[in-house]
Amino acid sequence: MSVQKDEERAPLLGGTVPRFKVDEILNFIGFGPFQVAAYVMVGLTYMAFGFEALLFALISLKVQEEWSISAVQYANLPALTCIFNILGGVVLSYLSDHYGRVWPYAVSVAMIGVGGLASAFAPDYTTFLLLRFIASFGVMGVPILAGPVLIEFLPVRNRGRVLALLTLLPALAVCASGGLGWWLIPTYPVLGWRYFTAAIAFPSFVAAAGRMLFFYESPRFLVSQGKFTQARGILVAMARMNGKRLGDLLPERIPLQDMIIPDSDGTDRGSSLPKLLTIFSRPYIRRTLCLSVVYVCLTAGYYCTTVFLPTLLTQLNLNPYFTSFISILGQIPGIFLISILTEWPCVGRLHTLRLMTFFTVVFFLLFAFVRNNVSIPVTGIMIFFFMVPMLPLMYTILSESYPTEIRAQALNFFNTLSACFGLGLPYLGGYLVEQGIPWLFPSMAAALFAIQLMAALILNHETHGMSLLDNF
Repeated sequence: MSVQKDEERAPLLGGTVPRFKVDEILNFIGFGPFQVAAYVMVGLTYMAFGFEALLFALISLKVQEEWSISAVQYANLPALTCIFNILGGVVLSYLSDHYGRVWPYAVSVAMIGVGGLASAFAPDYTTFLLLRFIASFGVMGVPILAGPVLIEFLPVRNRGRVLALLTLLPALAVCASGGLGWWLIPTYPVLGWRYFTAAIAFPSFVAAAGRMLFFYESPRFLVSQGKFTQARGILVAMARMNGKRLGDLLPERIPLQDMIIPDSDGTDRGSSLPKLLTIFSRPYIRRTLCLSVVYVCLTAGYYCTTVFLPTLLTQLNLNPYFTSFISILGQIPGIFLISILTEWPCVGRLHTLRLMTFFTVVFFLLFAFVRNNVSIPVTGIMIFFFMVPMLPLMYTILSESYPTEIRAQALNFFNTLSACFGLGLPYLGGYLVEQGIPWLFPSMAAALFAIQLMAALILNHETHGMSLLDNF
């Protein structure tokens, strides 16, 4: 106790003021009930996102049948919604980096629910597209807001594993969504796809309510904005919930700003250079270019695979819903694998990314050229085992690679870049599938992931065990 009092009196006695980085404060608070509550809140959001993930794939055949449209015309749905993904990402990321993480987060999830539920009652394809645009505006908010919110509450040693295990919840949601679609759509031949679309919208309302109940702003965001009094209040609440006393580390009589060591990279971006453009300056340019290639290839390969897998399986005379469902189950053990590998010091983030990418290429090639009733489901499972867990791994790497003051907008840059490519790739995927050549589409996917592997080999920025930066 006497030591604490001496520290509190230090400024008056000319003593040394204790100083810490934000990560050191979070490490002192540790992983406890507060982080579990944050995990549940973000997990609900990712589950809502996961329920939506297979929508375009599972309703594709019925929508084409009901409104007499081709696979290429149906590609308007994933392609044009990318435009609203971009708009939503720009608006929500800007609001998040300038005004806080809470309200943009809640609004984005609520829009998914509103647009999704309304689209189940669409009388025609055009109306369906317009209503899905509302949901798409909010969809981009999940990867650019939810993950960073959680990572900004976590101690260094828990970031990779917690973010990897976070995707276990959306993976379960994807599996539940696949099972629900497999049951509803064939059982109710006319309205089944509408029942399914409405059912998967409800988790978004639950997630929005969860965010409003967990009404804590990110302390890292508050520190990066110079709002030290509010940041101390959040840190005190976090410590109290975890059974710690923040005053044991940060004396209450000393202003927080006097004890915080600025965690910046020292980049001089100049007064006229917009913050977002700093990711293209030293020391960021190489990692930004490599991560751009990796993320675009990964999301494009994943998106086209999930959208057109049922159609491809139908051409191979397999049950599209059952085979899709069991293939999707493969991602669950894959998530457990990366949760171990990413925090293993001798492996880390980059080697895990390279390993998962290599085997994704291998199994896409096997899917393309080794075809029978046994090999196709098995290779499908292995594709999802290696491909899908790379998404949370990339969200972790991206979140750890850029400072707090630009984190949401940096993530939005990568998602926008991916969405721009997504405008054309669904048409290409639809065209390749319509050719009726079973090996053509998976070969294209294998080529995409081969490009991703080359970029991952060039990438040299390992984020395992590193402190997060808050400012440039």
